Amino acid sequence: MAVELNRLGKSLGNAPANSDALPDANTPPLDICFFGHDWTESTIRKRVGAFTQRNARVSGFMFKRRHDKPTADPSWENIELGLTVDGNYRRRLLQLLAAVPLIWRHRSRLRTPDVLYARNIDMLFLAFIGKHLARSRALLVYESLDVHPAFTKPGLLGRALRFAERRLLSTIALMVVSSQTFMDCYYHPVQCYRGRWFLLENKVSSLPEQAVAPLRNPSSPVVIGWFGVLRCRRSLDILQRLASRHPNDVVVHIRGLPSETDGITDDVFANISAQTPNIRYFGRYRNPEDLAQIYGAINLTWAVDFSASGANSDWLIPNRLYEGGLYGVPAIARQGTATGDMIENGNLGWALVEPFDDTLETFLSTLDSAACVAMSERIRDRDRSAFVDINDTKILLQELTKLVRQSRQSG
Repeated sequence: MAVELNRLGKSLGNAPANSDALPDANTPPLDICFFGHDWTESTIRKRVGAFTQRNARVSGFMFKRRHDKPTADPSWENIELGLTVDGNYRRRLLQLLAAVPLIWRHRSRLRTPDVLYARNIDMLFLAFIGKHLARSRALLVYESLDVHPAFTKPGLLGRALRFAERRLLSTIALMVVSSQTFMDCYYHPVQCYRGRWFLLENKVSSLPEQAVAPLRNPSSPVVIGWFGVLRCRRSLDILQRLASRHPNDVVVHIRGLPSETDGITDDVFANISAQTPNIRYFGRYRNPEDLAQIYGAINLTWAVDFSASGANSDWLIPNRLYEGGLYGVPAIARQGTATGDMIENGNLGWALVEPFDDTLETFLSTLDSAACVAMSERIRDRDRSAFVDINDTKILLQELTKLVRQSRQSG
C-alpha cells in the first residue's frame, strides 16, 4: 500500500507515470476551482486543505447542506451555490439548474483556473456548464468517491443516467477514484471509460501530532466503533441487536454524519442510544484532530456497509479503514468486497460472511485477546504512508500540472 507513481492509470489499465516529466520546483502553483456538493462536509474540507497545504490555489463553487451544528466558514474563496439536502434528488436537480445563473454571473472566475475539480457527478455537470459559459481553457477533473445506486439500476432511468455520465466522462482530462475496484467493476466495463485515472485513497489527510494512541485492553466489554458517513441501516440494526443481546459484553460507539438516505438521522441514533445504553452516539468528530481520542477508546472498527450491496458498497474502501489502521485498530468487514479484500490481504482485521448476525456472534465469542493485540501490533508496524497521505496529493498535483502544461503546449 505504499504510495507509488504507478497509481496513475492510462487508457488500457495501469501504467506508471513518467517521473521525468513531472514539473520542477519552479513551476507556478496550480490554480484550482473546486465544485463541491457541500462545503461543510469534512471530506470536502479535507481535500481542499490537502491542496492548499501543498501550495495549490483553491477557490470554490459549492453548495451547503443543512446541518444542525454550526461549521466554521470556508478557509478559501467560495461562491455559495445554495442550500441543498441529502437524498432529495428531485430538489437537487432543481437546485443544480438554479445554480446555473449564479455560475454565469461569476463566469469570469472560471476563465483563469488551470483545473475545474468536480466532486461527484452533479458537480461535474455544473463544472462542464461553467467551463463552456466562461469559454475556459481549464481542464475538467472528476473525483468519484461513490457510484450512486441509481446509476447501476436497470430500466430507463438507470440507462439515462449512465448515458449522461458517459457523455460527461468524454470531456474530462483525469478521473480520480478512491478504490481501483470502481474502475475494474464500473467505469471500465460499464461506462467503457478509457481515459486517464488516478488512485487517491481515503487516507488520513496528514499525520496528527498524536500518531499512536495507547491500545485499549481488549478484555470485556469489547468496544466496536462505527465512524464516518453513517448511511447503512442494516449495520445499525445488526449492531443494535448485538448490543441488546450482550449488554455487559459489547459496547458500540457511533460517531459521524448521518446521511439520511436510508432513514438514518440524528434523532434515530439518539432514540436507539436511549433504548440501548451500551450504544453511545456522539455525533460528529474532527478529522484528524479527534482521531487519537476516538480510536483509542475502541477495540474494533466497523468497516461494513450493506447500503448498496452488489455495487457501490462492494467497491468502496472507507475512510474509517485508514483512520483505524493509523491507530492500530483492527477492522471488521464483509468478505468478497474491496474493503474485505484489503483487510484480508493486508492483515488489517477480519472479513466475515453471511448470515452476518450469526458469524459476528461467533467471531466475537471466540475472539482471543492475545490474537487481537497481536493483530493491532502488526497494524502499528505498517509504514504510516499506508494510512496517511504523505505523498499522494502531492503526486496528484504534479500530474495535474503536467497535464495542464501539455494542454497549453498543444492548444
